[in-house]
Amino acid sequence: MNGGRPAALLLLGMIACVLADVIAPAEMLRMGARILLVAFLAAEWRRMAVNAKVMIGLALGLTMGAAVTGTAEPGRVIASSLDTGAFFATFFANQFFLREAARTSPLVSRCSTFFVNQTPGRRYALLTLGGYLFGIILNIGVLSLLGIMIKSRNSLEAAGGNEQIRDIRERRMILALLRGFSITPLASPLSISLAVLLTALPSLHWSSMLPLGMATGAMVLGLGWVQDRIQAPAHLRHLLPPTESTRDVAALMGVAGLVLLVFVMALAFEFLLGVPLSRAMLVSTPLVGLGWLARQYMEGGIAKGCAETGRRVVTQAAITFPAYRTEIAILSSAGFIGTLFSAMIPPETLGTLIASPLLPPAALPALAILAVMGPALIGINPIVSVTIIASALSAAPSLPLSTESLALGLIGGWCLAINSSAMTASAMLLGELVGKPSKTIVLGWNGLFTLAAFAALTLWLTVLSRLTQ
Repeated sequence: MNGGRPAALLLLGMIACVLADVIAPAEMLRMGARILLVAFLAAEWRRMAVNAKVMIGLALGLTMGAAVTGTAEPGRVIASSLDTGAFFATFFANQFFLREAARTSPLVSRCSTFFVNQTPGRRYALLTLGGYLFGIILNIGVLSLLGIMIKSRNSLEAAGGNEQIRDIRERRMILALLRGFSITPLASPLSISLAVLLTALPSLHWSSMLPLGMATGAMVLGLGWVQDRIQAPAHLRHLLPPTESTRDVAALMGVAGLVLLVFVMALAFEFLLGVPLSRAMLVSTPLVGLGWLARQYMEGGIAKGCAETGRRVVTQAAITFPAYRTEIAILSSAGFIGTLFSAMIPPETLGTLIASPLLPPAALPALAILAVMGPALIGINPIVSVTIIASALSAAPSLPLSTESLALGLIGGWCLAINSSAMTASAMLLGELVGKPSKTIVLGWNGLFTLAAFAALTLWLTVLSRLTQ
């Protein structure tokens, strides 16, 4: 714990500077956040994964390029790029407060039991909902939480002693969980994907983007449910032992209420502080997380509860924040690269490229999806692709399609990357849980769904682009 404390303090200091700058903007606070971010990355450099080091290397290379290629006001552009990097890092690190509260919450335990203990048809739908809803709060942690429960509940006895039924149950439950989690980039008001798009594309507003994303996510989940019903082995149904469904709607509503509380508080801060929703979310997320955590310690009184909450946050932050090193490096570097790259590209060059006959407008929705999904298949994190492409698009003088259509294409590609790439953390984690290669899950089990979802998304975005032009 002591070894991680300096790095944790650096990250906490950066978060404090970014949050303070949201409430009372000041150049001194932004400068502090830049310095603390760089210091954290330097302190954790040796322990980072290779892909994180590559991203930092690219950021440094682009910085030198900006200095020698005549980019206008390179100092100001680099400072602005560091600000974006600090914002992305804070947005991700802030999830700690919700995850830490959820880790020991009886509400989460009740809700996860409710999702798993159901009849087959209801179980798929509820696990999909659980993957989405808990994914908003826990991010990838939902896969461990519900994945472990799936593994423990899917015993040979629960399958009536039939090995084939157990394997089918496992596949259906794991796919429900994966597909539900995969729509968080599309449909979560707390997602980093929405923050990236709202930051990189100033013309976008959450009031148009979030409803479209939620509708698109519902379409993807509906497609998965239909496929599950079609592929359900009806000839084995008579072999299933009777299942008594758990009913705990109150737990489900409690978790949904927490997500809604974060969002509503962010709307209030957006109105009161006059800042974009993505920045208002930086303030509401830790407040709700700390309140949720403190609620678990209030039996001994308010003073004791607050003291226990503070001790736990300090103790766990010293362990958890240094472990975020790779994610922080990738996210902050992606934000830095995207902002700097868009400043270095002449707008007329990008405008000519987008208006090229080689890129017909009708093909752009599919290309936007593939531009994120394709690199993910070889291990490039979707946030890198989305940040760079969205930042570049923001520099274009005009676009042949509506900004909403292109933005949905990018995060739709993010959704499909989670469903199709064996190199994502989600696929590898689920593969480890069920003892199968990640390729088996995303390609063998989920490949047909991904192709169908790609076709449906492309058609939907093509129609949407015509309606919104």
